[in-house]
Amino acid sequence: MLKAHKNNFITGINQKLTYIFVALSFTVLSACSSTPENASLEQAGVNVQQEQPQKGPYETDVMSQPSVVSFVSPEDPLRFINEPIFSFNDTAYTYVLSPLAEGYKKIMPEAVAEAISNFFYNLREPLYALNHLLQGNFSESWASIKRVVVNSTVGIAGLFDAADDLMKIERNKTTFGNTLQSYGVGHGAYLVLPLLGPSDFRDTGSLTFNYFAHPLNFINDESAAQQLLIFDAAQSQVPVLSNYPKVLGDVENKYEFVRNLYMQNLQRDGNAKRQETFTPKTTEE
Repeated sequence: MLKAHKNNFITGINQKLTYIFVALSFTVLSACSSTPENASLEQAGVNVQQEQPQKGPYETDVMSQPSVVSFVSPEDPLRFINEPIFSFNDTAYTYVLSPLAEGYKKIMPEAVAEAISNFFYNLREPLYALNHLLQGNFSESWASIKRVVVNSTVGIAGLFDAADDLMKIERNKTTFGNTLQSYGVGHGAYLVLPLLGPSDFRDTGSLTFNYFAHPLNFINDESAAQQLLIFDAAQSQVPVLSNYPKVLGDVENKYEFVRNLYMQNLQRDGNAKRQETFTPKTTEE
């Protein structure tokens, strides 16, 4: 069984990287046949408020007021590997995935897109519950369990966030990377993943756990599970990809901008976990 799961994991990762473009294309073309989240950032030191804890390195918030904080440029021992991968990603995002994401947002009715997002969030809610439990956050774990029960029933298989709307039980996302962090595991070196973008050793390693523990891996129809996982990966990146040109359009050194922004957000989130705060630093014109 473990060997089969390992093989499925390798196959799943390869399929996600290979077919994320296909999934987005199919969605846009299907919508075309049936149906007639962010402000620009100025410097790499901008601190952007995002829905925690998942990081969208190219996703900003139109309604937020970014603040500049002190930040030391990080060490980047794998730059000789990261930069070529980033260049490939930049080309793929700019000319293929970002236009598809923009098309998806324009064609897909907002209510339908929200229902789809809610459905996949509900599937991931048991993962949140498990990670909260492993982190010792028992109340948050219980809240996630209640969200699954309420949204799977009253919320019609998770299409509606009834737990939040009716009971004010808000979604509290967390990952195995956060669990490792809670036990003092450092993030390690900065890493750029093909198509998936900025990451680090800790969060990249947590992909293994998140894959094995995802509820979709335990349904009988493996083909359907793989297709749902691929579509989930595609639709979850639409807000990120659609904002990529807006955020990086006028940036001179895109690689360093994205790296610094990712590492700053990582530092910010780590400080929040330790109940520390950044000291604001005013920049001179």
